[in-house]
Amino acid sequence: MSDSNSSEVFHESLSSKVFDNPHLLEIIVINLTWNCESNLSTRLINKSFNYQFLRIIRRNHRKMKIEFIGLAERCEKTAKDWIYINYRKIKKSIIPGYFNFLNKVVGVKVEEIITKDLWEPEKMFARNLHNIIYSNLIGGNRGSVRRFIGLEEVCEGCVDCLDMARRCEEYGPLRFRVFKEVKNSIHYRKLHISDELIESVADYCTLKSTTKEECFKQLDDVIRHSISCDTLVLWISETRECYINGVLIAAHFPMPREVLDVMIRKWNVKSVKMNMISRHRGVECSEKWVDAGYFTRVKVNDPYWKTGQSDLKIHHISVRVLDSYDCARGLMQTNPETEEEKIYENYIANLRRLFQMDKISIDFGHWRHKYSASLEEFMKNILRVIQLEKQRKLEVTIQFFTEICSFKVGNSEELAEIPSEYSLLSDRVECIRMSVPFEIVESGPERLNMIKWVGRRFQVKDMDNHFTLNLNIYVKETELRELDNGLMQTHPNSLIGVFLQHNIP
Repeated sequence: MSDSNSSEVFHESLSSKVFDNPHLLEIIVINLTWNCESNLSTRLINKSFNYQFLRIIRRNHRKMKIEFIGLAERCEKTAKDWIYINYRKIKKSIIPGYFNFLNKVVGVKVEEIITKDLWEPEKMFARNLHNIIYSNLIGGNRGSVRRFIGLEEVCEGCVDCLDMARRCEEYGPLRFRVFKEVKNSIHYRKLHISDELIESVADYCTLKSTTKEECFKQLDDVIRHSISCDTLVLWISETRECYINGVLIAAHFPMPREVLDVMIRKWNVKSVKMNMISRHRGVECSEKWVDAGYFTRVKVNDPYWKTGQSDLKIHHISVRVLDSYDCARGLMQTNPETEEEKIYENYIANLRRLFQMDKISIDFGHWRHKYSASLEEFMKNILRVIQLEKQRKLEVTIQFFTEICSFKVGNSEELAEIPSEYSLLSDRVECIRMSVPFEIVESGPERLNMIKWVGRRFQVKDMDNHFTLNLNIYVKETELRELDNGLMQTHPNSLIGVFLQHNIP
């Protein structure tokens, strides 16, 4: 056999070993499919390659997150020709073809679609994206979608969104137009609503009434038992515009308490999730229900003593402040910069009065808020805020993400200590979060980074009052690796010392 023939046999044998090994082939294809629209030609290598290529794309696109990241497109300077889909930058111009490829060629049956901040790009693009999500991405597979979040912000409640609201086990935020049309019995695992919907219901009842009794009768009629949900997710805006004594004010606006109470009772809500948002689409608020005076006004940042105790009993409340400014800073900082931030120290006490929960969990998020002040001060302040109204029979769990510089006291080289109220538990905690540095967002990085965070759990326990605070504090694993392990011996009681005890060598 000639050298050339033997070489061909060798290469054929080697290639067959690759293409006949599903595990090895999958590893190769995974490195290509993250940027699948640029590597479509690799499908033509052979049938095995094409099969694995399509299988992995199908698996990776059952869940779709479509989000606008960066400054809102309100002028040429902030205009962008991309959006992020599953944490990757995608050119706007290729989205119709990309979705069509996923649906028609790959055969993806999407199970989850989450859209975020689609009110911030140019309006025409957002409307077109809304339409091609239905036509090109979902197509005739609406029955496969179980989770559908955020798209109704674009259309304010079209017939397509109404159809999805009737199908999904998790949906929202529900707008008033769709809310009125959901009449048949439906149970949601999670139902998302905004303070704007709560306000719209109050306005509707107010305008149809001349007395408080008539108004509450309307409320009982419009909120039906046909809807039920395990978890009610409340999107609460920290900044809405309203006129007070003829002056335009941007601030957190009160909610009609009775509307929320009736929703929770009639829908058999078992748990509540508070999604605190700096600003969302429903910016302008209505004052019709306020002027009529039929409903009790409640604000989550009011002095807590103004909020009456509820007879509702919700076992667990979870709070997400990833997209918050005022609430997050009011809870984090000992001396917040503004009065709007300062008054959020009432937040947890108000939630306890509204829902009488036994447990509350708070996720501060890892991206928007870079906490670089003293970590010791944060630990003292969050305990103070939680105990602003002496709490009994309450368990609080907090996820907090920080930077290495916070382990020092102010601008000094002194290392922060564990506050005396806290004990260190043996638990080592860790998580993976997707992130992109704020300073490069406007340049459009190709994809978000997968960051590993490692942390320790601290606890405050008051046996007499049956109160427990579990505080999980995380830092980036990469930052922790760069530290001098000698600090563990020289400063064993410092916060940085206890983190280094479990640092991976």
